Amino acid sequence: MSSQAKTVRLGLTILLSAYWLALFTATHIPYVPRELDLPGGDKSQHLVAYAGLAFLLALRQWYGSSPTWKRAWTVLGIVAVYGIVDELTQIPVGRTAEVLDWLADVAGAVGGLALLAGLRGALGRLTESHRDGAS
Repeated sequence: MSSQAKTVRLGLTILLSAYWLALFTATHIPYVPRELDLPGGDKSQHLVAYAGLAFLLALRQWYGSSPTWKRAWTVLGIVAVYGIVDELTQIPVGRTAEVLDWLADVAGAVGGLALLAGLRGALGRLTESHRDGAS
């Protein structure tokens, strides 16, 4: 792996770590002010937050390699298990664990993976068409 690729991978690792830490912190605040509510209630927050987590985790895992179904399932599994842990560890801080929250987490993760796969495909086609036009 080139030094540039290592630098990018390190940057992705730092970004993923910061995002994950922020997500954990946000989901373990005992009281969430109403001003932070998004339309659609907390399910939309779960959907968006876990889409971001899966997107960044997959981007970090797939950087410099080809995405495969096995890698996608691995990312989905990691995020789904973390969603369960996240829900259960909210109980001690006075929040509730809900199955529907977890389902929104998993749906968000699927959306994040789909978004990344779509972007990779679109960028790949753009690169190919640019390369074909340049020759």
